[in-house]
Amino acid sequence: MYDTHPKRTTARLLPNSTLVRDRLIDWFWSSWDESRKNNKKLDFYNSIKDLPRMEPYLDTKESRHIAQLRMSCHRLAIETGRHQGIPRIERICPWCCVPENILPLTHLPFCDTIIQDEWHMLRDCIATEKAREKLDNTTKDALKNSVFPLNPNKALQNLVKFITELELSTE
Repeated sequence: MYDTHPKRTTARLLPNSTLVRDRLIDWFWSSWDESRKNNKKLDFYNSIKDLPRMEPYLDTKESRHIAQLRMSCHRLAIETGRHQGIPRIERICPWCCVPENILPLTHLPFCDTIIQDEWHMLRDCIATEKAREKLDNTTKDALKNSVFPLNPNKALQNLVKFITELELSTE
């Protein structure tokens, strides 16, 4: 029969429960990492996030805008085109590429379209150029090097203001 003595039961289960816990943790890490890397919708998220943890900037008042950008909850062509079933290569930036001129050429090997995604809007788009000019050099350098400043510092505060000014949210 079963031994119901608390000390003996705990002593017998402790090594096994540690093993189960460790295996569950390993399974979580591998499945989290694999599922996010295999999801094309998470390209931007994957470029800025490598561990499943609460980021320090998410407790700020303006954090909603960064969270929406991270989750691809915005009105950029990379996301709206996905909802409409438009091929990724045709989700071009309406400010940097004139759609009527570019779309017939998108399937040619020499045609380099500018896809309107998060990094394009943050770094290169002519529509956000004036807002980018207001950023300090540290923030500009971080964006230029595809680094998303996630620590609660001045660069992050400037980035939050910049993203808020762009009004990319779906609301």
